Amino acid sequence: MEVVFIKVGAFVSIIVAGYIAGRTGKLGRGTGNVLSKIVFNLTLPCAVIHAFGAAEFTPDLLWLILVSLVFNFVAYFAMLALTPRSERANRVFYLCNISGYNLGCFALPFVQAFFPASQAVAVCLFDAGNSLMMSGGTYALTSVIAGEEKPEHPMRLVAKRLFSSVTIDAYLLLVALALLGIPVPSAIVQFTEPMANANAFLAMFMLGLVTNLHVDAQKVGRLVRLLGARLVCNVAFTATTLAFLPFASTVKIIVCMAIWAPIGAMGPVFTMWCQGDHGLAGFANAISVIVAVVVMTGIVIASGVMG
Repeated sequence: MEVVFIKVGAFVSIIVAGYIAGRTGKLGRGTGNVLSKIVFNLTLPCAVIHAFGAAEFTPDLLWLILVSLVFNFVAYFAMLALTPRSERANRVFYLCNISGYNLGCFALPFVQAFFPASQAVAVCLFDAGNSLMMSGGTYALTSVIAGEEKPEHPMRLVAKRLFSSVTIDAYLLLVALALLGIPVPSAIVQFTEPMANANAFLAMFMLGLVTNLHVDAQKVGRLVRLLGARLVCNVAFTATTLAFLPFASTVKIIVCMAIWAPIGAMGPVFTMWCQGDHGLAGFANAISVIVAVVVMTGIVIASGVMG
């Protein structure tokens, strides 16, 4: 438990450092946007490749990809159905942050503190479906639905933005290799390790840069609605996992922990790219980190993993 709190404390400290750097202006304007592109196009894909290459797979766990994708779609399209009359900027805020989990930078280190790599790999596979939204799907859909400019060919734009994501392309290739039983070459795993190790720091620092802790009364209402909606979704998905999914009990515990992971680190970035309130999105993300620490720790204690 002490190891987990040290790691989580380190993540929180990095977020705080990013927030301070953003508020003091020492890094100049536009740093958050530049840093997000580095994470999105370099360190995150390397982290994905390294995680897949360092893990061992069993065929039944590949179903976690579909489970994660379904959970993300249900949350996103439920919010889409509930916000047809919302102002454009508000709808961007809701849609970019209702689905998606911070798994690679947050949940995976948390799970690894309690489970061996052969079991913690479940987080990676759950993230494969999650990344379809968090690595470009959410941005592509939201830019079409609530973007400032309506494209002439929306589905073509969705496909272009989705499959131009380096991370999604990496996942598609890695899952195909896993299905064929072809391991990732050890040389590639070693080559991507330095950049993969940098991903957690850059993602957390980027989150701090785009976080705004000043929230007026009107924004509090939006914040509560978003976090309340995620809470309802998380409770429903947890109940579904425990009652219906045909996995071993340990895998179910890990999936439940993944469901309660914070809002994906790219949520505030997508909000920024779609001209929404990215400061409020960053604040919501920061609150979700606190909730995740409490609930995920509770899941570990309740499941008896610690002893």
